[in-house]
Amino acid sequence: MALAERTVSEALRLFVRHPQGGAAPPAAAHETMPAIRGDELIALVDERTLTAEPPPMAMLVYAPAPMLMDTLRFDVSQEEWRPFARAHDEAAGAVLRVGAMRGGVLVALASAERPQGRLSRLRVLVSPTFRHIGLGHLVLHRAARALLYDGLLPYARLATTDFGARALARAVGFVNITRSLGLGGMTLAT
Repeated sequence: MALAERTVSEALRLFVRHPQGGAAPPAAAHETMPAIRGDELIALVDERTLTAEPPPMAMLVYAPAPMLMDTLRFDVSQEEWRPFARAHDEAAGAVLRVGAMRGGVLVALASAERPQGRLSRLRVLVSPTFRHIGLGHLVLHRAARALLYDGLLPYARLATTDFGARALARAVGFVNITRSLGLGGMTLAT
């Protein structure tokens, strides 16, 4: 299924650089998009591409407390945790966090950053012990659905070499737009 025209228009406004070499002007002064590296893909999801929700296989927690987030932090590497570290600070970090708990421990977390225009970046982290059983799919789907409900468009920046992340994004309904926007990179098979 294809993304809606308004979704692609929003992406063009924020991601595409003008011929003069500068970025497209953001809707507000605080909105700046980091440059897209050659080894990254940009994928978006909207109401038309979001897949069916997977069956619940863990207790879901919205806005988990920092102490609960620490149970996941100590189960992953510092490098994996670094992008999620700001989620502890509500003023600078995430506007939405959806976690999955098993045995009283947070084992998966999807986090959405503050929106830039209508776009909000989603990230997912799953404990190594609980990977490949659908918990990442569950929390990412719930977070994407919540952002769409709030009128935002979730997007992900994916490394071209991270096939697991690309497969997860595709399973939830994210569509690669990098090549469509003329930004280089490889495309996801949809």
